[in-house]
This record gives sequence, C-alpha cells and structure tokens, in this order.
Amino acid sequence: MRPNIARIRDFWLEGSHNTPDDRKLAQAIELCAPHIPYLVRAQRSLIRRLVAYLVEQGITQFLDLGSGLPTNGHVHHVAQALNSATRVLYVDADPTLADDSRMLIDGNDNAAFLVADVREPRQIFDAPEFTRLIDLREPVAVLMIELLLHLPDEDDPAGVVAHYADVMAPGSHLALSHFCEDEQLLEGFQMFDRMMLGDRPVVNLRSPQALTGFFGDLELVDPGVVPVPMWRPESEEDADRNPEQVQMYVGVARKR
Repeated sequence: MRPNIARIRDFWLEGSHNTPDDRKLAQAIELCAPHIPYLVRAQRSLIRRLVAYLVEQGITQFLDLGSGLPTNGHVHHVAQALNSATRVLYVDADPTLADDSRMLIDGNDNAAFLVADVREPRQIFDAPEFTRLIDLREPVAVLMIELLLHLPDEDDPAGVVAHYADVMAPGSHLALSHFCEDEQLLEGFQMFDRMMLGDRPVVNLRSPQALTGFFGDLELVDPGVVPVPMWRPESEEDADRNPEQVQMYVGVARKR
C-alpha cells in the first residue's frame, strides 16, 4: 500500500493506523521539514477548540470534508462528548481509508464515513449516509481542515467552497484551514527532492488573503483568519511561544 498523507498524520499523532511505508515517508518529511509534525498536532488541538465552539453555537451536525482517519480526538469524539445527539459525516476521496475509518466509528449510529470526491457534491448529497445524518434545512458545520491544500487552482477551490456555502442553511458555519506560503516549508521540499527521498505529497500553498477570500460573503467570527495557535487558544500550550510565526491559518465564518 502506497504511503498516504492521512496515515502519515496518524503517525505524527501517535496513532496506530499507519504502515511501515507511511512511517518511512513521515520520517523523510521530518528530516527536511521538522516543524511539520508540530503543525499537525497543533491542527488536532485546533479541531478540539473549533468543534467545541461550534457545539456552543448550537450546531448538532458536522460535515467534515477531506477528513482523513477519524482517530482519537477527531470531530465526533469532541462533539459527542458535549452533545451525544450530534451527528458527524466524514468524507474523504481515498478508498484505502474506508475500512479503518469505519472500524474506528463502528457502533456509533451518529457517525459515518463516506468515500466521495468533494469536487463532485452530488456524490455526497445523494449518498444514503448523508441523507441519514445531515439535514441541510438546519444549521450545519462544514469543515475543510487542510482540504484546500490538496486542491490545485485548476480544480477551482473557491468554486468548491462556494458550492457548499450556498446550500448551507442560515446559522450554519464554515471552517477552513490552510498551509500558507512558508519559506521554511519550501526549502524543506527542495531538500527532499535533492535527497531523492521518494514521492513527496503534492500541496498547494496559498496566502492568508487567499484563504480569507474563500469565505466570500460569509461573516467571519472573531478572531478572523489567524495562525492556528491564535484561534481561541485555551492554554499557553495552544497559543505557542511565537504563534504569529506559524504559517498555517484558520478561519470560521457564519452564514446569516
């Protein structure tokens, strides 16, 4: 099985759903860009804060697009600990994640995993898992955490985001995160290529301004589009020592 970015993230989160090939590539990435595992862990901490905030706003259904593996600390763990009636649909295009993902949520009637391409919304909206768990007539939280990183400009990421925003009911929320233009990361990629360590993940870096533009007419909630550690930190550990230097940004917006 080829290395997979979702299983590599699982390795960095000290999970068990990864293979020797995943770990080998993860260690090669770490060699060239040693800050990446920290950013992945910071992002998982963000999910805890973000989901808790959305539940506080009365959201009881979550659509997590480009979810990866729903391992410990993911959306359903956080949301259902606060409100057991919360429903979560995970969506990822990678069919190799399906068996592990469904095992991880086995027995949870309010969670499901769907293999579908987020660029083809009808694949999602017409799926029985969606019909069972998500009601677009009611407020929903649509999460695209790190998803846009994997959508090149030719896939029209702004159009993809707008399609989901358009179908959300008033009171819904959209959460987006993105790795931004990071000289340290680009240097790491160049080192990776020079060392011929294999096929690295192809990513698309964009500016914080570009990320802000994806929200369109939705109303950004405080503190706006900021580095991940600066989005409603709950502790010094969340906030990081130099949060303004973290080139991974996040924002949450509400549909009026």
